[in-house]
Amino acid sequence: MKTILKTLSLCLAYVLVTFQVQAQDSTAVQPQRGDLDFAAKAMARNAFEIQAANIALQKSQNETIKHYAQMMVSDHTAAGEQLTTLVQQKNWELGKADDQKYEQMIQQLNDADAASFDQLYADLMAQTHTEAIELFKQAAEGNATTDNELKQFANEKIPGFQSHLDQIKTFKPTKMSTDIRDSVPNPKDTTHKKPLPKR
Repeated sequence: MKTILKTLSLCLAYVLVTFQVQAQDSTAVQPQRGDLDFAAKAMARNAFEIQAANIALQKSQNETIKHYAQMMVSDHTAAGEQLTTLVQQKNWELGKADDQKYEQMIQQLNDADAASFDQLYADLMAQTHTEAIELFKQAAEGNATTDNELKQFANEKIPGFQSHLDQIKTFKPTKMSTDIRDSVPNPKDTTHKKPLPKR
């Protein structure tokens, strides 16, 4: 009888320990609202950067812009894959972030003419990378994001975003844009009209 009771006690202890370990593991991967919000926003922002860069690769004739856009595709594709893997490993389900602002920016890029495209793209990249640095700093250093791996991901990406921002801030439009504008005749400009022949 004592042997049976001892065996039951050991089994009960094992079950309790196993339950506690499983509970700890489950708690460890449970996301907070801030974790899900940041991950969804980061995903949306990353997708925008790639889409905008692909438009730049198609529309721009400026080698500096094209090189920068190719870097955006490469860097943000890698970042997106890293974040996707992290989210999948934790079995998180992300909601759809508000991407109306990004849709409007994409429309601006699609509608821009050749003379204004490069400067518009550079301005948008400066804006979105400034915002990205602030978002990722909040995730890395703030209290809203609690998952350590997610905070580490955010912290690791900040130097790269800062480098992207610094590079695009140095962009100056080439003379090509001016040449394109000058090649379009102004109907009110009479300086280039040929004089009427004398009778």
